[in-house]
Amino acid sequence: MDDQRKYRLMALINETFTPGSPIDSKDLFAGRMRQRDKLINTIFQKGEHAILYGERGVGKTSLANTLFDFLVFMGEFKYYRAKTNCSSDMSFEEIWASIFKQFVFTNGDESETVDKVLPENPNSENIRETFQIFGERSIVIIDELDKVEDEEVIRRLSDTVKTLSDNRIGTTLILVGVGDSIDQLLGEHPSIERNIIQVHMKRMAKSELLEIIDKGLSKLEGLTIDIDAKERITDYSQGLPYYTHLLARESALHAVTNGRTHMTKADLEEAIREAVDNQLESHLTAYNKAVYAPRGKNFKPVLLACALAQKNDQQWFFPRDVMEPLRLITSTNYDVPAFVRHLKLFCEESRGCILERRGPPRKLQYRFKKPLVEPYIVLRGLADGLIKEAQLSRPSPSSTVPVQLSLLSFDVDLEIKP
Repeated sequence: MDDQRKYRLMALINETFTPGSPIDSKDLFAGRMRQRDKLINTIFQKGEHAILYGERGVGKTSLANTLFDFLVFMGEFKYYRAKTNCSSDMSFEEIWASIFKQFVFTNGDESETVDKVLPENPNSENIRETFQIFGERSIVIIDELDKVEDEEVIRRLSDTVKTLSDNRIGTTLILVGVGDSIDQLLGEHPSIERNIIQVHMKRMAKSELLEIIDKGLSKLEGLTIDIDAKERITDYSQGLPYYTHLLARESALHAVTNGRTHMTKADLEEAIREAVDNQLESHLTAYNKAVYAPRGKNFKPVLLACALAQKNDQQWFFPRDVMEPLRLITSTNYDVPAFVRHLKLFCEESRGCILERRGPPRKLQYRFKKPLVEPYIVLRGLADGLIKEAQLSRPSPSSTVPVQLSLLSFDVDLEIKP
């Protein structure tokens, strides 16, 4: 491979696999057909709006970003669009000023942005009136709603959803945020439940992650990948497209840098090392704080077992779910009392609050506070030689359950007592 093609491929790889930013083109967007169709149907119905919610890192913003492209592809050119990202101190007025600055209407011989006709302290009726002045069908995306800390802002947004819906204004609001339920983002406002379509984004199925890789490779001028390497990338991603993009990108770059257009499991192994050493430094800091133990290594196997434990749809697990992966890591049977103290400490500031918990004392559940840390812990174990690729079993193609350990034979210096 000559240098010209090598550098062209490297540029294309970085444009195609983008872990650091959401997808903004339908050509690279993969999966999520049911959620996408639900949002498009909402747009076609006057008076209906939608809220898109789920864990951080599952592709909510990417889906919102590509909706307009899908409408254009369908021949629906009549929609104007605007998008704003919320911040913790953003006011109701600032949200709508940001949105209306993106719309332009004609006033006689002059054109001006719609925010010019917005009152200084608008209420939901003023928002309705402003959209009527604009007079065009539009899609408004309000992203990162979870960052809004002022409950009054949330209440006024909820009122606006109801007002626009009741008056069948030709605008669709799509609210996007991190949360387990609509109540976490909008509070308890039963009056708007009939006006807003709830679209829950769960972790992606393995088939959808495989589609990300296939769509990406189709843009990369003959770049190919071993089936086993592709399967493993999706296994390690644990339903999070961020990791699929990251590992696919680093695997491809390693192959091309070495003059090859075919990626192998050896390229993936190098990609894992590159990812955990250089691309995921913030996760390394959190990991080191969680497992620091000057007199032993007991926190590492327990945290790894947590990452590999069976979980429900919201990624919560019970302490008993840690027992089997911990047994496979250590070749020793441990009952819950042997490691429950570790779980408690993982929820405390001294360990960086890497886990959170809920429920009564005898029915406590745990999950990783930051979802993207969970796959990192497995990759860290692979990169450090604590586990081997061959010692991880593969979930079924339709599964979103994290990879599970099979029998391991290495020794771990434990300080926990069975």
